[in-house]
Amino acid sequence: MSDQLSGMDSAFLSLETPESPMHVVGALLLDPSGGEGFSIDRLREVIEQRVPLMPPFCRRLVQVPLDLDRPYWHYDTSIDLSEHVVYTHLPAGDLHALADYVGEISSELLDRSKPLWQMHVVQGLDDGRIAIVAKVHHSTLYGAAGAEFIAELLDLSPEPQDKPVPEPADAGSPPSRATLAGRAVMAQAKAPVEVARLVGRAARSAPGTVKSIGDLISRRGRDALPPTAPDVPISGTPTARRSTAFGALSLDLIREVKTANGVTINDAVLATVALAMRRYLANREAVPAKPLVAGVPVNIGEGEAAGTNALTTMLVGLPMDIDDPAELIAAVHAESVKAKEFISVVGLNAVANLADLTVPAALNFVTWFTRSIGAASLQPTMLNLVVSNVMGPPIPLYLAGAQVDAIYPMGPLLTGAGMNITVLSNLDRLDVGIMACPDLVDDCWEIVNALPECLDELAKTLA
Repeated sequence: MSDQLSGMDSAFLSLETPESPMHVVGALLLDPSGGEGFSIDRLREVIEQRVPLMPPFCRRLVQVPLDLDRPYWHYDTSIDLSEHVVYTHLPAGDLHALADYVGEISSELLDRSKPLWQMHVVQGLDDGRIAIVAKVHHSTLYGAAGAEFIAELLDLSPEPQDKPVPEPADAGSPPSRATLAGRAVMAQAKAPVEVARLVGRAARSAPGTVKSIGDLISRRGRDALPPTAPDVPISGTPTARRSTAFGALSLDLIREVKTANGVTINDAVLATVALAMRRYLANREAVPAKPLVAGVPVNIGEGEAAGTNALTTMLVGLPMDIDDPAELIAAVHAESVKAKEFISVVGLNAVANLADLTVPAALNFVTWFTRSIGAASLQPTMLNLVVSNVMGPPIPLYLAGAQVDAIYPMGPLLTGAGMNITVLSNLDRLDVGIMACPDLVDDCWEIVNALPECLDELAKTLA
């Protein structure tokens, strides 16, 4: 069975370079003392049994000849887990040692000849805890849909649930090169028609879009348009190196701040990040005169393939010059509302529609040429960092008899941004994962450690 990738998922592959790995990473901390009967052998058995329940882990890429069309996923349950599951033991057992290890494996590209995922079982952590570090390409698993598939690995009680495992189906052979070439020829023959349809839709909607943008500008002036990012130390062209850091915020306190100020949870998170980033930059005498720009991914529906969502990104200004907590939260909320209005006017699917019509070979060439001449460093900075908010489990979860103690999510870096901050709700807290380029962000632990203090600062609005 084979499914063709969407334009956006195919673009994640074409845009990938050694300096821009396009995988997402999640680190689960397991506490055997919070469960019952955990062992590495039991964990190995659970992984072997449940990987077939996760379709995104059971498919490999099939490239179209000359990349003349989007590649396909070919599903195959006969996966050699020894090629994907790695067991390691750290010499030092604190979170900093784990973060160093995660940074190392995050710097390495996944092998495209195999299903695009790895799972690292890390022993040797403090208090006997175990870490499961999952590394999955952005084209195959991400967002809320991806979290649903990962949940197949977990249980609601220390005793593993009896999850029926399907009989291995005959996956058959992937499409032949001749078949793929024929499909590519047909797709290119239809391309002018699809382009005409897209242009037609754009032409029909253009007057309304122009009017809506005009209305926005008349109401808001220049502020109606996306903010421009300042030049700060965390911005620039990332190298191939990665560093990570982990932390947590009180979800109850975030909710109290959100309610007291009449904003969203995402606004409260963004305001907390704004304060932390101001502290970080102040320590380097590099606070910009205008707001930082955060790229905030927005889920706009299910993706075409299992385990994916359709995404767009809104650009939200994070003020750096407001001292009063209530005023800062109000300003961040206003920036979020403005960003939502703009993307709703421009169209949520504009980039996805264009990606569907772009031949991978063309995008591959652009990526290669841009990297070859170092053009990335010449591009204007669109954003300074990425801040993503993912809904996680509201109840305790277990894996092979151990309780899931924490879930630290980490996303890829985008052009111009040296850092990605992702938060995931987990019981009564928000687990925080930072992925950064250490050649741009010299100490991401400084940022993650500042977040709880900055949330306490915002909590002064509760008085």
